[in-house]
Amino acid sequence: FVPVTAGSGNFLLTMKGKWSSISRSYSLPFILIGVIFYALVSYQGTFQAFRSLNKVWHFTNYGIAHSHMSMYGFVAFIVWGGVYALIPRLTGKEPPQLTVGAHFWLAFIGVLVYNIPLMIGGTMQGLSWIAGDAFIESVTLMEPYWVWRAVGGTMMFISHLVFSYNVWKMRPDTWGKLPETTETQSN
Repeated sequence: FVPVTAGSGNFLLTMKGKWSSISRSYSLPFILIGVIFYALVSYQGTFQAFRSLNKVWHFTNYGIAHSHMSMYGFVAFIVWGGVYALIPRLTGKEPPQLTVGAHFWLAFIGVLVYNIPLMIGGTMQGLSWIAGDAFIESVTLMEPYWVWRAVGGTMMFISHLVFSYNVWKMRPDTWGKLPETTETQSN
C-alpha cells in the first residue's frame, strides 16, 4: 500500500491548484484516469493476495476484470495520454476536441461498464463454487454480467475507432503524398 499510495499521491499532488488545466488538455484526462486505475488495480491486487479473498476470486471472472483494469484502465489510458501529448508536438496538428472527448468518455465508461459487473459476478461465481453449486449454475449466474461485459466492450471498441480517427487527423501533411521524382526535383 505504501509505494502505491506514495506514487499515486505524488502525481495527484502535482495537480494541486491546477485541476482547471484538465479541461484545456487532450492528454491530461487520460493520464489522470490511468494513474487512478493504477492505484485501484494495485490495491485490488493486494487484496487478492489474502487467502480468504483469493479463495473466492481465483479462476473467476473477477480475475478477468482485474487484468482488464490493469491493461486497459492503467496502461492504455497512459499510452493514449502520451499519444495525445506527443503527436501534436511532432506534426503541429491538433485532434478534433469533440472526438477526443468522445474517445475519452467511451473508453472510460466502457471500461467501467465492462469491469464492475465482472467483479460483482466473479465474486458471486466464486461464492457459488465455495457453496458447492454445480459449475453450470455459475455459468447461468454469469449471463447478465456477460451482457454488461459485451456492452462495455462494444463501447471500448468504438472508442478505439474514434482514437484511430483522431490519430489520422493528427497525421503529418506528408502522409499520402507521392515522393517527388528526380525530373521534378531538377526543374
